[in-house]
Amino acid sequence: MLTYHSLERTQERTGFNARTSARLISNALERGKTSENFNARERDYIIGKSLNGHRAVIYNSYCFIFAADNFCITMYPLPIWFGKTRYDGKNKIRNARRYTRHNSTPCEMFV
Repeated sequence: MLTYHSLERTQERTGFNARTSARLISNALERGKTSENFNARERDYIIGKSLNGHRAVIYNSYCFIFAADNFCITMYPLPIWFGKTRYDGKNKIRNARRYTRHNSTPCEMFV
């Protein structure tokens, strides 16, 4: 599930101990998002990191690179621009928190 290199890099880049880093990697594998969950600019970035049959997974503002057999190879923090710009059709959303508060349906508010 994880390699020594990935555990070492996770500890180095997050400041967590070995146990917490291993849990972060397993959570990324279970709960992380792949390229189809993002818009075009972010999708291109993720696909660019998914080379040679590897899979890039985004979790907790980090990019985890997994091999085909679900072993974590390495991880690194995402760029600052990643996930910041949101659109509603062609209109740019300036304040995402206020937008979701005013544009959510009653079903979404209780989920």
